[in-house]
Amino acid sequence: MTIALQFARNIHQFHQRSLPKEAFERARYAIIDTLGVMLAGSVQPGALKLRAVIEPAAPGQSRVFGTSLRVNALDAALFNGIAAHILDFDDSNSRLHGHTSVAILPALLALGDERQASPAAVVRAYITGFEAASRLGDAVGRYQYTHGWHPTTTLGIFAAVAACAALLELSEHQTAVALSIATALASGIKANFGSETKPLGVGQANRNALLAIKLAQQDFSAGKSAFEHHHGYLSVFNAGAAHFDTSLLVAPWTGEPVLLAPVMGIKQKRFPCCYAILPPLDGILALRHEHRLTPEEIVRVAVGVHPIRFPHINVPAPKDPLAAKFSLHYCTARALEEGRLTLDDFIDETRFNRPETHCLMRQVSLHPYLHDNIGGAEVMIETKDGRRLTTYIDSAQGSSYENPLPPALNRDKFLQCASLALGDSDALAFYQRLNLGELA
Repeated sequence: MTIALQFARNIHQFHQRSLPKEAFERARYAIIDTLGVMLAGSVQPGALKLRAVIEPAAPGQSRVFGTSLRVNALDAALFNGIAAHILDFDDSNSRLHGHTSVAILPALLALGDERQASPAAVVRAYITGFEAASRLGDAVGRYQYTHGWHPTTTLGIFAAVAACAALLELSEHQTAVALSIATALASGIKANFGSETKPLGVGQANRNALLAIKLAQQDFSAGKSAFEHHHGYLSVFNAGAAHFDTSLLVAPWTGEPVLLAPVMGIKQKRFPCCYAILPPLDGILALRHEHRLTPEEIVRVAVGVHPIRFPHINVPAPKDPLAAKFSLHYCTARALEEGRLTLDDFIDETRFNRPETHCLMRQVSLHPYLHDNIGGAEVMIETKDGRRLTTYIDSAQGSSYENPLPPALNRDKFLQCASLALGDSDALAFYQRLNLGELA
């Protein structure tokens, strides 16, 4: 049996399982969080540029969130994909080494609109897609992440295929064909981090996943051994069999849903920047609050993170607010100045260009630390009076179900995001609908 067919069988069997109520609750929170971020992203320049290119030729039934538009499902997946990821405020998952919800939901929601699927069916399909993302992430390991690929897109496309196949209740054969088609459409490189092309890749992955699904429904052909062939997906993206373990993908998916894993489930973001910056920010803000620090007192800030995180956030002089999402130096400076970090810090050019901010950025340094913990950070702040204040953060707030974002913070995050597109009153009404009706 081919890997594609075994993968498809596991997707099909998992989707037929009886799932615990808690899995639906966790999925609901993730979907609401992602919708909020998607709405905020829908009014950002990159999303507007994409709409200007495609909107005139894209009539259909699927929503473009944050607008009154209805377009075809393929382009809705593209539009909502870029919007959901452009602010980098969406959740992530360590097994995928990327952003799971934005890899799944834009395609799934577009298809759900087209097929008038029930909210319950969409939530269940999301859980199946999340499982597929995590299992595939286990199989390929860190190799793609450490060798320039963007796993949110290169792996996430298959999660979206899994979720959409589950929603449509495709046969195992059709699902296997869609997965094989997706091997030809997977793409995404890290060189585009800090630009509008990074979230464009997420939108394109969602669109391509839905395209693969629709082609499979039309009996489109694909290589049956597209995963395991010596010129197939795994060998090309993972540079040979030494760098992947297909047994983790094709063995039966037993145990509780990955979505419920205390640490390896959904990681929500407290701040709208690269996930690797979140642990340092928790430490910086804790020291600022504990010692009532002002920027004028600070001589030096030294931050240590795991070597795998270091390259993504070592951006001492970002060129614009979007690139600043990957700059530990900028995020640290703004957090020390204001005691918080908000969407406006990455939208408002005036904030980004403050001379005081750039002066403080030059006092920040980043180094790889020696701890094994990928998700931690060590912080040292040196003051003018000679104090060296230190802390170690084991994990960022929101990174596990044992260290969650408080419900009030989740609510505030959604409203802050959604109000950018809907206004305050409509954002609140939408939040209440999601919690009390549409996804309850």
